[in-house]
Amino acid sequence: MVLNLKIIFLFFGLFFYSGEVTDEIVAALKQGKTAELVKYFDEKLSIKISNQEDVLSKSQAEANLKYFFEKHAVKNFSGSHVSSTNNSSQYITGTLETNNGKFKVSILIRRGLISQFRIEDDNE
Repeated sequence: MVLNLKIIFLFFGLFFYSGEVTDEIVAALKQGKTAELVKYFDEKLSIKISNQEDVLSKSQAEANLKYFFEKHAVKNFSGSHVSSTNNSSQYITGTLETNNGKFKVSILIRRGLISQFRIEDDNE
């Protein structure tokens, strides 16, 4: 009985917490704050920035993202759409406006951590 209650509380805790995570990730993107985004990176994640794609450690991904934001100062992140793929995964998409143009962003969050992060040229 106690185990069942713990599982129920864990499930609802993850469910309600993930909404806050997406809000915080969107806020960090709007401000171009690498340090705030990295808080939600998994230890290893699939990352694509422009044409470079790889599976990187959290620290390697942080360095790549920091370099991107240094070269592309963020003006805004808009049009974000958040959807749930199942109980433990969410997907965020939107447009990142920078001083050097627009980029499509897509983020996969599993169990409250970013497991896939993509910034691609927006060919409008």
